[in-house]
Amino acid sequence: MPELPEVETLVRELRGALKGLRVRDVFVRNPLILGTPRPVFEKNLPGQSVREVRRIGKYIRVELAGNWVLWFHLGMTGRLFFAHPRARVPSHTHFALSFENFPRPLFYRDIRRFGMIALTSRESEARPPGVSRLGPEPGDWDPEDFTSEFKARRARIKNLLLNQNLIAGLGNIYADESLHRAGIHPLKRAHRIPRKGLHRLHGAICEVLEEAVRWGGSSIDDYRRLDGSPGEFQKFHRVYGREGAECPACSRPVRKIRLSGRSSSFCPQCQPS
Repeated sequence: MPELPEVETLVRELRGALKGLRVRDVFVRNPLILGTPRPVFEKNLPGQSVREVRRIGKYIRVELAGNWVLWFHLGMTGRLFFAHPRARVPSHTHFALSFENFPRPLFYRDIRRFGMIALTSRESEARPPGVSRLGPEPGDWDPEDFTSEFKARRARIKNLLLNQNLIAGLGNIYADESLHRAGIHPLKRAHRIPRKGLHRLHGAICEVLEEAVRWGGSSIDDYRRLDGSPGEFQKFHRVYGREGAECPACSRPVRKIRLSGRSSSFCPQCQPS
């Protein structure tokens, strides 16, 4: 699933490509992907120009001139990309936009269909339900507030990092990478982690996310940048996806366990239980 760095990479690329363009037409192949009724898209999107593209958590927010906001959430396998104007529409493409004076349509493709596209009115301040429930992003936390909030919780630290209502933007990849850098086992109960460890974890999260954005995110399965090229941060993963390989810090084999139905990769030497 694309996480904060992958979505931030796409937002920056979309901003550079879409800002100032005017929507000519909207194409909906599969209305089940829509979080807003289809007629709302078809009536209100054509003729709208793009003012800005931003990110909130893992959501892409396209602000339009006519007080409308177009939202994308990529789910697990969603992809946004510009297609050749005469190319055949690829399978699993559920939504597309064409633009005036711009030859290439923007396609949304999603094999597993866990993503979502919505159109809301900025005047009503409506947002998709998932956006309204998001907690602060890692960089928005004051380190001391982060430490106090997590120290007061008894759940396992990995589960807390994946709770979007508590802290927005993290998924499996960057939770594992951050916990490794902070030297914290994923099964550790948050209230049992020393305050200095939680403080170190906040710094590790911000550091990992910044590095991942710099490298265009991590391409593990479906994620690709807007032009179809892969991100490169997977080349620098220390534990995620490296079960059995040597930990770059201590040369011990990386292990993988299951936690709440998800895999967690860690180094038993660097991250003692």
